[in-house]
Amino acid sequence: MFRECVLGRLLSMRKLLPILAAVTAAGVAVLVPGIGAYAGPAGPIPPYSAPAGLTATEVSFSNGDTVLHGSVVRLAAGQAASASGGSVKRPGIVLVHGSGNAVRQQLAQEAEVFARAGIVTLIYDKRPDYNRSHRDYGDLANDALAGVALIRGLPDVDPGKVGLWGLSEGGWVAPLAASRSRDVAFLITIGGSGLSPARTQAWNLNNRLAGNGVADGTAGELIASGMGLAVSLDQFPEAKHDPVEVLRQIRQPVLAIWGERDLLVPPAESAEIFRRELIVSPSVSIRILSGSSHAARVTTNGFDRVGGPTVGGFVMGELSPGYADLMTSWIAAGFPSTTDAPPTQRTTSTAIEPIGIVGYGLFVLLLLVLLSWPVTAVVRRIRGRRDRPAGAVPARLLVLTGLAATLLGTAYAVFVVASGGTSVHAAFLGQPLVWLLARVCLAVALTCGVLVAPAFRSAPSIRLGAVLAGAVLLVPYALGLGLLLP
Repeated sequence: MFRECVLGRLLSMRKLLPILAAVTAAGVAVLVPGIGAYAGPAGPIPPYSAPAGLTATEVSFSNGDTVLHGSVVRLAAGQAASASGGSVKRPGIVLVHGSGNAVRQQLAQEAEVFARAGIVTLIYDKRPDYNRSHRDYGDLANDALAGVALIRGLPDVDPGKVGLWGLSEGGWVAPLAASRSRDVAFLITIGGSGLSPARTQAWNLNNRLAGNGVADGTAGELIASGMGLAVSLDQFPEAKHDPVEVLRQIRQPVLAIWGERDLLVPPAESAEIFRRELIVSPSVSIRILSGSSHAARVTTNGFDRVGGPTVGGFVMGELSPGYADLMTSWIAAGFPSTTDAPPTQRTTSTAIEPIGIVGYGLFVLLLLVLLSWPVTAVVRRIRGRRDRPAGAVPARLLVLTGLAATLLGTAYAVFVVASGGTSVHAAFLGQPLVWLLARVCLAVALTCGVLVAPAFRSAPSIRLGAVLAGAVLLVPYALGLGLLLP
C-alpha cells in the first residue's frame, strides 16, 4: 500500500523530471574537468618543425617532479653567425601559454617572430596536471622559471638578457614568475588582465552573451549568479588571484600589449592598472594594437581569428599588423617607455561575489517548504484521507512552478558559466528561452501565492502555510538570482 501511494504521487509529479535532469546535467558540466573553453586541442597535432631559416631543438627540463618538454627555436647556424657578426651571444625568451591544456605548437607563430629577430626562444607543452578543476599559478610560474634557467645555460645565449612573454592567463603567470626571480631580464604580456580571473571571466562572458543578442541586464544577472556559485564551490581555480600585488613587485622593464578589440580581457581597465601599479619597474610601455583581438590576431568581431595556421582543429589566426615588430624592436631598442591612449571598452567589469551561507540556506529552505506539499500528500494518502484541502489547486501549481523557477533558473545560470557562454542565445526580447521559461514559471508561482493567501486566511493549516511561505521566499531568491527584475 505504502509503495503504491508513493509511486502514484511520484508519477503525478513527473513534470519535475526534466527540471531535475537539467540540474544534474548542469552540475556535471561544472564539476567535470575539461568542459567547453577549458579543453585542449581537439585534433591530432604533429611534432613541431621549424620553417626554413630556423632550427628547433627538442629539450626537456624539470620543475620539481614535473618534467616539461619543449623546443628551442633559433636562427639556423649560418644565419645566426651572419646576424651576430660572429660568436656574439644572443638574447633569449621563454613563452608562457594562455589557459587550456596548451601545447608548444600554439605559440609557434610568436616563437618564429622572436627567432627570426635573433632571439633564442623556448616554447613548451603545459604541465600534465593542469586541467579545468586544477591549476596553480605558482607551479606554472616556476615552470616558466625552469625554462628561463634552461635558456640561460645555453652556450649561444647571454644569460643577462633572457626574458618572459605571457599570453592571456600567461599575463598572470609570467609577471608572477618575473616577480620571483632577478634572472628574468624583461617581461612582455599580451592580453594580460589587471583584474582577478573570476572578474575577468565574468566580463568575457558578458561580451559573449551580448554578441548572441542577450540583453546586458540579463547577461549580468546570469553570469553573476553562475560565477558566484562556481567560485563559492571552488570550481573556478585561482579565481581570486590578485595581479596588483604581483605587478607592484616587478623590477624588470615591461611591455604590456592589448588588442583594441579585446573582448576576453578588459583592455582599458587592465592597461590603466598596469600603468598605475608597475611602481618599481624601470621602464613601462603600454601599447594598444589597432583593430586587434585578444591574442593580437586579425579579427572581424573581437572573438574570431582570421587566417593563420590551424593547430588541433583550432584556427590560430594571422598576427595583427605591427605586432611582431612592436615586440622585437622594443627589445632591440633597450626597452623604451611608451604609453598609448586606452581603447574604448564596451562595458566596465564588476566584482564577483561568492554565494554565501545565506544564499545556500535560502535555497535549501525554499526547496523544503515547497516540497512539503507533495510529502504531506503522500502521508495523507497513507492515512486514507482523500479529501481535497482548501486552496489545493493553486497550491499544487505553486509548488510545480516554484520548483521549476528555482531549479531551472539556478541550473541555467550554472550552465551559462560552464559552457563558456557559447551556447547561450537570445530567443525573445534579449532573453534566452530557458531563462524566459523560468521567469514565466516564477510569475505563475507568485500569482498562485496570491490565490493561496485567502484560502489560508479562511482555513489556516501548517501545510498551506508552508506553501505560502514558499511563495514569499521565492521573492528574495528570485531577486538574488536575477529572475524577478528585467
